[in-house]
Amino acid sequence: MEDMAQSRESVVNQILDRVRNSARVDLVYGEARELHGKSIIPVALVAYIFGGGSGTGIGPAGGNGHGEGVGAGGGGGGTVRVQPVGVLEVTDYETRLVPIFDWTRIITAAITAAGVWLVVRAVFRKR
Repeated sequence: MEDMAQSRESVVNQILDRVRNSARVDLVYGEARELHGKSIIPVALVAYIFGGGSGTGIGPAGGNGHGEGVGAGGGGGGTVRVQPVGVLEVTDYETRLVPIFDWTRIITAAITAAGVWLVVRAVFRKR
């Protein structure tokens, strides 16, 4: 049992080390480029999502009635999502954020809101 606990701890530490190594500023702010007297710096949103689980235990006897079942298990996973947000436009006079609009997300949200409105309207009309 101690070996399983140590191996779980080792896996968690390996994952945390990878996250620490990949969580860098250059993921959020890209390399600056000069264009027509302006510095353009891409900006992104970075999200880390992780999950995991494990289990142990002694189950009922095997199908033939002999011996006892022993359980163990574990698993985990994760993902990193990088989504462009906009660009920083730096000139001698000002710095401004020029956003990037995600039209797919905007249209999907509008269609979802319209669908919810239609369902709510239909439910309350029946009363």
